[in-house]
Amino acid sequence: MNRRSLMLGLFGAAAALSCGDVPTLDEGIAYISPIILPAPAVAIGDTLRDSLGVATPLRIAAFGRNDEPLADPIATFLPTVVPSPLSISEAGIVKASDTVSTVQTVQLVGRVGNKLQTTTASLLIVPQPDSLGRTSSEELVATLPAADTLRVTVTGVNAAHTRVGVPGIIVRYRARVYSTGATTAPVIFTVDGGTASRPDSLAAVDTTDASGLASRTLVAAGENVDSVVVYVRARSLRGTPLKGDSLHFVLRTKQ
Repeated sequence: MNRRSLMLGLFGAAAALSCGDVPTLDEGIAYISPIILPAPAVAIGDTLRDSLGVATPLRIAAFGRNDEPLADPIATFLPTVVPSPLSISEAGIVKASDTVSTVQTVQLVGRVGNKLQTTTASLLIVPQPDSLGRTSSEELVATLPAADTLRVTVTGVNAAHTRVGVPGIIVRYRARVYSTGATTAPVIFTVDGGTASRPDSLAAVDTTDASGLASRTLVAAGENVDSVVVYVRARSLRGTPLKGDSLHFVLRTKQ
């Protein structure tokens, strides 16, 4: 998202500001961003972490009258419903209670001073994921051009010691193309066969849904493609590779 789009989408979050000229607040702030989450989910009993597994605070970005980025403001973060299964320190560090037994969604807001408040942000509380697996066979055979949807699930063990799907986990896809000659834009990833964000994308990202499922559709449309291997990666919320992180799919041309 570019800065202009971010700011336009955020204008409504500054609910205390009236129409007309935008007033400049303390420290030159004219607009603020939504809450910036380091990850979509936090594990039960753990702190919120970034993709490397480092405990990372919530933050809000601030902008001046000319769209210029400013230093992050001092902000207060609050759940919209209390009591909450989350605690948030003055520094913006989030910790989930270890008494949570099921997946929960908590709505958060951020405030800067007395005049600016963000829109609500959703944060999932989930079991710590530990495994990545496929829902279809490894070997896919098709006549090119072809499209195949590559589905995987991320799972963990809940408080009842039952293995369940874990939502809110980032899954990354990367394709490697093997060809018999020169080929142009041989492979693209799309969302369920829809429009590709790039015509030459060899990588894609998805986030697991409520059932722990992630998917991307691989479209192989170039000439001289012999096979495509798609590697799928996901990490725990502590930044460690999941069991099955070496998972891959193989798409071969039909002989």
